[in-house]
Amino acid sequence: MKKTRFILSLITMLCLAGWAWLRKPYSPSQELEPIVLTAFDIHADRPAGGYALAEAAAGWRGVTASSYNPASGLLALAHTSSVTPRDLTSRLKVLTPRPVSIKVFPEPAGTSCPVPAAALATLPGWLLGAGIFSAASLALLALGRPGKPVWQ
Repeated sequence: MKKTRFILSLITMLCLAGWAWLRKPYSPSQELEPIVLTAFDIHADRPAGGYALAEAAAGWRGVTASSYNPASGLLALAHTSSVTPRDLTSRLKVLTPRPVSIKVFPEPAGTSCPVPAAALATLPGWLLGAGIFSAASLALLALGRPGKPVWQ
């Protein structure tokens, strides 16, 4: 009986310690709107034109950052999810006579994590549940002894 109580106590402590270690503390950034990254092929004739376009886009509502790469001709805009890529494309077409299109990148090839991200996200909940279950088992075990009713 003492061995069972000790093992249940150990499991309870390990599960609750694992939960406390894996849980995410509150962060004020959790309340911020999600940021989306959209890349555009702008085909600027000169690097200065691409940089000017990036600077102009940085001032738009919802755009949090912009960057132009003259080697690839890409304009990358980080923006809130309330601003759609279609809106950004139409704004960019107004500013430049050159063709503007959204850059579509190929899916990355190679290996990926065999454990789904959803399973990793629920791991702290599993540990908390296991800790509560083993603590409840320990409490029930401490209350009653085999062959002897709890209320006596």
